[in-house]
Parts: sequence; C-alpha cells; structure tokens
Amino acid sequence: MSVLRTLAVTATAVVVTIPIAGATAAHAGSTHHQARGHHAAAGAKASTPIIVLKSGTTRLTLDKGTAGALTANGVAVAPVSEAKASAAGISFPIQGGRINGKSLGGTITHSGGLKFTAGGKSLTIRDFTVSTTKGTLTAWVDEVGARIPVLNLKLGKAKVKLTAKHLTVSGIQATLQKGAAQALNGFFSTNLFKGGLPIGKVVVNASVTVLHH
Repeated sequence: MSVLRTLAVTATAVVVTIPIAGATAAHAGSTHHQARGHHAAAGAKASTPIIVLKSGTTRLTLDKGTAGALTANGVAVAPVSEAKASAAGISFPIQGGRINGKSLGGTITHSGGLKFTAGGKSLTIRDFTVSTTKGTLTAWVDEVGARIPVLNLKLGKAKVKLTAKHLTVSGIQATLQKGAAQALNGFFSTNLFKGGLPIGKVVVNASVTVLHH
C-alpha cells in the first residue's frame, strides 16, 4: 500500500475551529451589544451569532524560501480549476461555511486546488476544507480518490474583522503536515518535503450573513 493510500485510509474527518486569542473581542461589535441589551430587557439568554460564509476567497501567499527550494529541485506548483494566481498569491473561491460567532469554531469549504509536478509525475489536491477548530486544512487528492490532511494552520496571531456583511481573517501561518510530507516524498521519490515546512500566509476574505439563534 502506497504512503498516499495509507494516509487516506487512516485520516479522520476534520472539523474547523479558530482558537484566536482576543478574536471574539475584536469582532464583537454592535451585535453583542444588541444581544446584551435584549438580555437586560427581556431577561433571556444572549443569542449566539452564527457567521454564514456565502462567497469570497482564501488566498495563499507561498513562503519565498520554500517556493525557491521547490523550484530549485524541479518541483512546480500551479493552480487548477477555479483557483487563480496573482502577484499576491493563489486564491481559492469560498463555496460556503459556518462559524460560531463566540467560539469561532466551524468550517470553510473551497473550490479549486493545486497541482504539484516533478520528474514527469503530477499530484493534484483540491476542494480544500479549512478547520478553524483544529487549525487544519484537508484536501481531496485526485490520485488517491480520498480526502487527507495537508496543512496545519497557526492561528494564534490571526486577526479577525467582522461586519454585518464581511469577514476578514489575516495573519494565518500555514505549515505542511508530517503525514502529507511523507506522502509527497513517497510519491515523488524525494526527501524534500518535511513536516512543519513553511508553506506561506493565508488570508480569508468572505461575504457573510450573521444570524442569531
């Protein structure tokens, strides 16, 4: 059984959460004040806002050192399907998602993906699901026919800005998961990929609706 197949079989479903210190305070504008006012007037429990993501993009800006090392070793990385490359990075369309406005736990789903090519072989990962709870990103791997964990997302320094119609999360650092590194090394017959390898910075820009329950 190949490393990719083994990883796919043992991977568990990932649910996303954003444990960002101080994030709740950062986005707790008028919606939370309104909830407290309602609580005081009616004596009811304050509602929990649910952030529903409708559209937008998640942009990955590749780490310059890692990008240079990949290029030097003959590994090309390119966007596929709906993903778009620009001077700022590679953007992946947001398909949907729901995030708890208090705990900031939830999921964000995407279309598009990335294609790795080296030595006459190619590997495509697509349809990313970001978990803000566990700080992970999983992807569907075409060559395996399964979803596997790919990136760890460092969210401790992330900054959240939320209005009634828009959500921005910046300051997210992405690193390669150990299992994904082993799978890539096995597939391309190299030792270039390592767990913890810096992948780049991630920024989420989404159109949202804020619901109260």
